[in-house]
Amino acid sequence: MKDLNRRRLTREETREQTRQRLIESARQQVAARGFNAASMRDIAEAAGYSQGAFYSNFESKEALLLEVLKLHKLEESERVASIIDAAGDDIEAALDGLDAWAEKLSESPEHALISAELQLHAVRNPEFGKAYWAIMAEQRALYAQLAKRLFDLSKTPPPVALEDLAGGLMALERSMTLDRAISPGSMLSMVPVLLRALLDNQERSRA
Repeated sequence: MKDLNRRRLTREETREQTRQRLIESARQQVAARGFNAASMRDIAEAAGYSQGAFYSNFESKEALLLEVLKLHKLEESERVASIIDAAGDDIEAALDGLDAWAEKLSESPEHALISAELQLHAVRNPEFGKAYWAIMAEQRALYAQLAKRLFDLSKTPPPVALEDLAGGLMALERSMTLDRAISPGSMLSMVPVLLRALLDNQERSRA
């Protein structure tokens, strides 16, 4: 029996639902098949829509994949920020939280696969590369802010420019996640390990 009290979605809500389903479909299709092999038709059909629905929401596959990247980066940044905020002034609690986050992230190689596909496409397509670089620059800035919080909690200065540190750690995690996709359980996430080592080294240098 239909729920007569169920509210009908507005046109804007329906459009947003369609966009989100297409974004999730693109995430899955590109991770599984690669950027070139995952066609717009494939993405739309896997989400339960026609190709026309795709074009009514996104002008190209590149535009859709940039939305996938933006969404993941936002989710990731919010998750790490919440860990640090929850830890308050306890640096060890913050690092333990980052350990747990990195372990969970390493369980699914999906985003690392997508990032690798988009990075290669950015190298080969200058226009796409500009948009890709802008998103990654925003992400490095966010991670630099989070790194600053950790160094502030430890009351030590960072050893290098924070955005350089953030960019290096992001690249390392992407690479190692791909390695773990090839050989699951082959290695631990090195980002929390390196952050602990850097913080410990800075504390010793001040002693």
